[in-house]
Amino acid sequence: MVEQITNIYTRPLCRTERVYLIYHDLCPPFANQIVLEGLGSFDEERWKQAVQKASAANPGARLVLKGCLIASRWVDSGITPRVRVVNGLGWDGSGGPDGSPFEQGPLNPYDGTACEVVLMPGDPLRVAFRSHHALMDGRATLFWAEEIFRALRGEPLLGSCSRLTELDMARSFQKKGRIPPAHDFIGPTGRAQGTESGVIWRRLHMEGRYRNLVAQVAVILAQSAWSYEAGKVRFGVSVDMRHRQPGLRSTGNLTNLIYLNMLPGLTVDDVTRDMAQQLADKNDGMLYWGDRLIRYVPLRMLHRAIQDEIKEKQHTGRYRNSGIISNPGRLSPERLSCDTFALQTGFFIPPCQESLPIFIAMAGTDQCVEILISMSRKLANGGRMAGLMERLQKGLQPS
Repeated sequence: MVEQITNIYTRPLCRTERVYLIYHDLCPPFANQIVLEGLGSFDEERWKQAVQKASAANPGARLVLKGCLIASRWVDSGITPRVRVVNGLGWDGSGGPDGSPFEQGPLNPYDGTACEVVLMPGDPLRVAFRSHHALMDGRATLFWAEEIFRALRGEPLLGSCSRLTELDMARSFQKKGRIPPAHDFIGPTGRAQGTESGVIWRRLHMEGRYRNLVAQVAVILAQSAWSYEAGKVRFGVSVDMRHRQPGLRSTGNLTNLIYLNMLPGLTVDDVTRDMAQQLADKNDGMLYWGDRLIRYVPLRMLHRAIQDEIKEKQHTGRYRNSGIISNPGRLSPERLSCDTFALQTGFFIPPCQESLPIFIAMAGTDQCVEILISMSRKLANGGRMAGLMERLQKGLQPS
């Protein structure tokens, strides 16, 4: 049964979301983008009706940002996210944003267009679910997509109206915080080269199933980093904190990180045990103490500070993390199909950003894994992106 909403849905803008607003300004789109590939046909009007129903039951998809500083809040606009059809026949789904038919579509948190659904007729059919990252995290976007498919199948919607923020969730199970390390970590493809700005991403499709995928990727990325130079390597691993409250349904940003400090000689089993221990210790609830001040900093000042920090990181080749690894999990054909769309595979496009050397997102189905690699053009050029993809393709071991 859909949860009853007795008043206008609203929740505070959390500190991490303020940073995401700046990332989107500096290198758009800083967004969650889930692309599904399948067979069937599109009925645009039917999809619009399904998006309207799913977004009414999950008003987190209709939010606009109001207020400033500590008074900044997300408020339900009542505006249904747009559905648009684009020509995807010239895009093979292997990379972007060059050639991608949908990524330059604006996502605006101030006018009710922070989310959208893009239908791409072709063979295969593709549909993209997009949300501004300041509004939702990847798991929230996936839940919204699943709700849309429930509406397409004529099933009851689950709905969500949780007002929990990242800080609320973290404090509910973890009282300890973190002090950020110095910018001492190297990237998997060496130092920035050239002057070309912006971010590119590439897709690696691999048949079969892979156990301990995050740990495997972390080991391979660390080895790649050390092939360029000696240095410290540390990866952030995204963790959906919703697992701390079973049954919670939220379309907010409730993802935090645990960190893997990589050393030569660490095995996949070593890294897997480390992650398990960190989750047992509830490290996914540890936030940086200093981030509390962000809510008091005007966005203009935050913009300048982050912009300067990105330039400094790329100049020195040293970062606060060597990259982010995100594994939202397998996509369900049962939840992401209807009578006119049969899911074959799908992938998450990592948010565009240049403050880290690399962002990797993994998804797929029971039959395959999809690995998406996003990085600054200054770090991907000279064949380095292709070389890293080859390392992953040769190094990953199926189960």
